[in-house]
Amino acid sequence: MSLPRLTYLVIAIGAGLWCALLLLPPVVAHIAGPSSGAADLLASFFRPICHQLEGRSIMLFGHPLAVCSRCSAIYFAFFAGTLLYPFVRRIETPMIPPRWVLVAAVVPMVLDVLTGMLGLHTVTVMTRIWSGAIFGLAAPFIILPAAIEGIMQLFSRATVHQQKGLSDA
Repeated sequence: MSLPRLTYLVIAIGAGLWCALLLLPPVVAHIAGPSSGAADLLASFFRPICHQLEGRSIMLFGHPLAVCSRCSAIYFAFFAGTLLYPFVRRIETPMIPPRWVLVAAVVPMVLDVLTGMLGLHTVTVMTRIWSGAIFGLAAPFIILPAAIEGIMQLFSRATVHQQKGLSDA
């Protein structure tokens, strides 16, 4: 397997596992019961990265996912974008898009937050999901080629060092 394909595969599997972990607390709460504490223990892993406000979360079996709706949308859309990537771009020849693509993908989230804070519109779970999903879907098209190119450069330098020696002499 080529290094770019292996890099892609590691990122795709990692994103899939991350999304599975987001589903685990409500599934465990449903199976073991919320009073068991197991779901809270699993959800505590995600507390440093998300506020986890229940009113802003997607519910599964009557229990919130491990992160809020916007974070959930970002992660699940990132996974979907990662799975879509090989159908849109060649894995072996990574092409990092211009920076404006990332800026354009962030704009809906920023507008949702700012207009909500200014009272210009009501921020709902759906606006959080849509704005997060737009960013999450675009992110793999920036992160994957950068990661693939970085890994390729890292390993090509390692090969050069093995041939020349660590001092490059």
